[in-house]
Amino acid sequence: MFRRRATWLLGATGLVLVAVGVVRVVATASGAGLVTVVVVGALLLVSPFIIARVERLSVSTSGFELRLTRDIAALGAPKAAQILDRTDLARFAESYDFIHKELEEKKYYDAKIHLQDRLVEEAAALARKEKFDASEVRTLFANAAPTMRVLAIGLMKGDPALADGPTILAAIADPRSANEQYQALELAKLRWPQLSESYRAAIQSMVADNAAIKAGVSRRQLADEILALPVS
Repeated sequence: MFRRRATWLLGATGLVLVAVGVVRVVATASGAGLVTVVVVGALLLVSPFIIARVERLSVSTSGFELRLTRDIAALGAPKAAQILDRTDLARFAESYDFIHKELEEKKYYDAKIHLQDRLVEEAAALARKEKFDASEVRTLFANAAPTMRVLAIGLMKGDPALADGPTILAAIADPRSANEQYQALELAKLRWPQLSESYRAAIQSMVADNAAIKAGVSRRQLADEILALPVS
């Protein structure tokens, strides 16, 4: 009985922290401190389920593995999973994935975007320090859940060798969210010099005719900048 009360007390505390953090992020759009509140709150919120279902974790030679890194390995990116498993990025992504799924109301939208942007920034920073396999990152984008697709875009932002025309075009043409499309447009602009002429033309054609891009102020601005770039 005591154990049950303790686990659900953790969950209740987490719910309060998530609610406070999300409201403050929406209200002030401030930085890492509030993001930490949201992430810690999410971890506490989900802790009863982690305690009740310890199969989300497995023991390996390096210690505990998150379900997320096991999923990444199963999707065909074992080297990427190993890198993520020894960094805080996997834990951040796991927490964000929970928040993304559970906080579906419109009032949480700005907070979720803020956290997703941070996920992309952290992924880019990691890719500048660690050597990821390009084929694994592209496979991860093609087969993974929305959270991991955005993480893959972040990795491509950090390391030019990971990005390719087909992935960038796919993220713009068939995104899982508006922010994924925005991140893909930023990636296209960033990696424009390394894209082939055919993919430059295809991306420009896509952004010129895409109704969703035209509907978003930030995405439309990026699209205009891309359309002004040379094809050849």
